[in-house]
Amino acid sequence: MVREGLDWATLVATAPNWLTPFLDVPEDAAPPLWVSAVHPEAVESYGPAAIEWMEANLKERGKPLRLRFWQKLAFVLQLQHRADGTLCFRVVLESGPRRIGKSVRLRGSSLWRLEHGPELFEDEQLVMHTGANLAIVREVLRKAYPWAATRDGWDHKKGMTEPEISRDEVNRWVARSKDSTTGYDACLAHADECWDIKPSSIDDDLEPSMLERESPQLVLTSTAHRRATSLMPGRILDALTVDDGETLVLVWGAPADADPSDPIVWRAASPHWSEDRAKMMASKYEKAAAGEQDPEFDDLDPMQGFRSQYLNQWRLRQTQKKRGEALVKPDVWNSRIVAMPVTIPDAVALESWFGSGVSVAFAWAADATEVRVRAFEVDDAATAVDLIKASGHRNALLIGASLADDPAFRSVRTKDMRARVGQSVADVDRLLREDVLRHDGGQHLTGQLLAVRTTPGADGVRLASTGRADAVKAAAWAATAARQRAGRSSRMVVPKTA
Repeated sequence: MVREGLDWATLVATAPNWLTPFLDVPEDAAPPLWVSAVHPEAVESYGPAAIEWMEANLKERGKPLRLRFWQKLAFVLQLQHRADGTLCFRVVLESGPRRIGKSVRLRGSSLWRLEHGPELFEDEQLVMHTGANLAIVREVLRKAYPWAATRDGWDHKKGMTEPEISRDEVNRWVARSKDSTTGYDACLAHADECWDIKPSSIDDDLEPSMLERESPQLVLTSTAHRRATSLMPGRILDALTVDDGETLVLVWGAPADADPSDPIVWRAASPHWSEDRAKMMASKYEKAAAGEQDPEFDDLDPMQGFRSQYLNQWRLRQTQKKRGEALVKPDVWNSRIVAMPVTIPDAVALESWFGSGVSVAFAWAADATEVRVRAFEVDDAATAVDLIKASGHRNALLIGASLADDPAFRSVRTKDMRARVGQSVADVDRLLREDVLRHDGGQHLTGQLLAVRTTPGADGVRLASTGRADAVKAAAWAATAARQRAGRSSRMVVPKTA
């Protein structure tokens, strides 16, 4: 399941000089289970300087901050940069067991970006911080209030709903609920405890807020949870199987087949270790083995709660060995990212995937030479209809066979689409080869499209994979229809009305 090059040994063996000082694992630490190799375009990292600034200026519990091994490693890997100074990674997937110091890292990262972001990247910096609940986020900011109050040019605003810390007024670190991140232009976006955040809150709200910013980064961090949404497991699984060229993987935890009773496993899964942690782990395991429910686990299965919270074992679906070639390479797909219009979409298409939510695709085409597509994931058809009405679109909706009988569409005009996944994949392939298709970089469509595998056929590519593809189908339908309405009939065949 895991692609080559995500192990600690590979990172150590291929490390450049600027990284090697941070690879010496001390006695109270452990290396990550999965970690990305150094980015191929990286020439250095801002990490060492960031660490020096944090330890010289910040405090934790009244004492000068001393970062742990894992925190230093994370900063150096996250802040890799190219020769032109831009950051290499756009997304950071970070996961580890409970109580390892994630909040300290988030706080240090935010303050460093406000202090040095204007000189390294662009003049005005906005750090957007959200999480499973606003109380978690407020607590991270709260511990920085006294520090900001003593610094020239720094200020802070307390509040239950919109607290923030600012530097020179225009550089801000703001806390917002997971459903209130739209309408901002974020340079650095933190999402904490992502196990309880819906994919749409990131894919459709937070991530698009970073569009066209200089060296933007989205940091998704969380401990595993049995009741997790598909956000973190899906992102982690995608990153373990496909290298998209812009996602940093950094995960501490125990392998799925590890013995949960073994203290050696406990220590290997913990990026930071101490006698107190050893005692706590022993106590937690003893209670879990006895079947005692622990309110801290928030899990009806005590042993599964222990595995999730302290061994950080995510439930990742198993995948078979992939057959065929990728439909499009990540760098080619990423080169097609553009801003989306704010006008009414020319075409809208919808499809679902065996009860896994509904994909909605908006498409715009000023002429037949370029089509722009944005795909969303919503919970159900009724929510999709509300979203479409809000967009101002009034033409017939192109809906897949899986949605044809949904009562949510009784009051709107629809056109049934009966194309198979293979036909839609072939349509997208033609759009890409003709250099017509553009997109917003959203993870929902990107994740599905990069996972598509094809084999060559006499009449074009043929589908070889079996993964989820409702966003691909919706995007193909919407793009084709928008292009045709722009004035020139496409060479692609639009599925006929049933």
